[in-house]
Amino acid sequence: MSFKILDCTLRDGGYYTDWKFNPKLVKLLVKTLDSNGVDIIELGYKSPVIGGPYRKCNDGFISSIIDFEIKSNLAFMIDVKDYITEGKINEPLIKDIIKPSTVFKICRVAAKYNEVHYIPQIVKILQDLGYDVICNLMAISKVLDKEIEEYIKTTKNINLKAVYIADSFGALYPKNVRDIFNKYKINGIHTHDNMGLAFANCLEAINQGATYIDGTLTGMGRGVGNVTTEQLLTHRGNINSDLLECIDEFNKMKSYYGWGNNTLYHRAGKEHIHPLYMQDLNQSNLNNTQLLKAIDNLTECHLYDKTKLKHLKTQRAVVVIPARYKSSRFPGKPLAKIDGKEMILHVAKKAEQAIGKDNVYIATENSKIANIVKKSGYKVIITSDSCLTGTDRVAEASYEINADIFVNVQGDEPMIDPDDIKNAIKLKQDNPGYVINCMSKLHKDEDASDKKIPKIICDLNNNLIYSSRNPLPGSKNSQVDNVMKQVCIYAFSKKQLQQFYDTKKTPLEKYEDIEIVRCIEKGIKVKMLEVDKISYAVDYPEDIKVIEKHGFNKI
Repeated sequence: MSFKILDCTLRDGGYYTDWKFNPKLVKLLVKTLDSNGVDIIELGYKSPVIGGPYRKCNDGFISSIIDFEIKSNLAFMIDVKDYITEGKINEPLIKDIIKPSTVFKICRVAAKYNEVHYIPQIVKILQDLGYDVICNLMAISKVLDKEIEEYIKTTKNINLKAVYIADSFGALYPKNVRDIFNKYKINGIHTHDNMGLAFANCLEAINQGATYIDGTLTGMGRGVGNVTTEQLLTHRGNINSDLLECIDEFNKMKSYYGWGNNTLYHRAGKEHIHPLYMQDLNQSNLNNTQLLKAIDNLTECHLYDKTKLKHLKTQRAVVVIPARYKSSRFPGKPLAKIDGKEMILHVAKKAEQAIGKDNVYIATENSKIANIVKKSGYKVIITSDSCLTGTDRVAEASYEINADIFVNVQGDEPMIDPDDIKNAIKLKQDNPGYVINCMSKLHKDEDASDKKIPKIICDLNNNLIYSSRNPLPGSKNSQVDNVMKQVCIYAFSKKQLQQFYDTKKTPLEKYEDIEIVRCIEKGIKVKMLEVDKISYAVDYPEDIKVIEKHGFNKI
């Protein structure tokens, strides 16, 4: 059972994160893999293609993250197609991006069957730069015998560290693996788990003499993902307890991004469908009938073309109402009654009128609130007691909801207009790079100096500049005109919620006690939508009388 393990979590898993990972998580991963005897750790790509830092694997950046001694060898991958210009290897581009390294020892070269003739030239360049080289033949299930023979012939006399096959579509059976390893001089395998056979295929490769096996922690990888590194480590011998702790951290990401096996991935594996199609479909909001139809149309689509799915994409929007019981200003506020019904039910009804009951969720830490909204037929997500703001609570809840647009409707705004929710969603669809927040003119009964009311200033395109509880804009002569107040309807993407979420407030957010200020401080762009209906927030018990005074619409 002598085989080496190459972990490519950050490289293959980067297809979910755009090759962006928390530095603390990377440190934990590398230390854990190293302590458990992983032989090679592949950190990402060195590529001219735009992406996060693990798409570039800059030596200086990697050294700043992995600033500790390890026994494992570090590797990166290049994709041959990225370095082909007008049918030729672009040597200057390679040398511009890939330099001699004191960090990386190994470079892996990934090539499709129609690119293998480029391998000798590109390998020589890399070897001259000081790297040990491994070659990977991609999409092996679609490669003919004559093409494998060409691959073996091409790689025969160029002193490679290993010669791999990659089951890119997760389409191989153990018999296929056995036949390939028996017939050809192959000593490494990279598997995907579409049909639940990744581990079995690895075992068969090991039995046939494979010396290098790829894995990823928790199987994190493109599409369905890969054989798990933890399976390979356990099969090879003992594991340390730190591995289990690291797995727990990656399982949190798994619950968010959703890699892992399902029936549709199995079907895609059988049909040799490129994994990125299935990753896109798995994260879409198509119903089951639409998904099956899409897969039928993609049969034998083993080259990825993202435009093929454009017409199938739909965006699901949901309203998530954060409802915290332990309000410092008004304990139990969501359960305060207006016209005989709890305030949270009034807000939920308004959201239902805008988007339908199936798309309304209440996020709360409190069982009383949960029980009341459940009895009225609304979905509940129990969140932690440590959420700093309503939006943090929505962000936490978003991990359990499959949606593209998340509208945070604060549970203390029972006068909101359902049309305003609809318009916020539409503006979000039209401006995906922005968080959407609503605003309205200050009502004649409201005082601009009232610190309960967050005020808003924007640029000429309604992009948020700042928000404060003090009068905005200010004037030398103390005159206050054209004051806009915030209306607590926000529209986020899941990614933007992830950016927003934090365990501490940003300095100005804490000073102003206005959560949208965190977006400004974190560089998240916010576009304001003006609404014209009167809306009053409930901060204190006496505010309920204000709402009743202004003719609250009964539900």
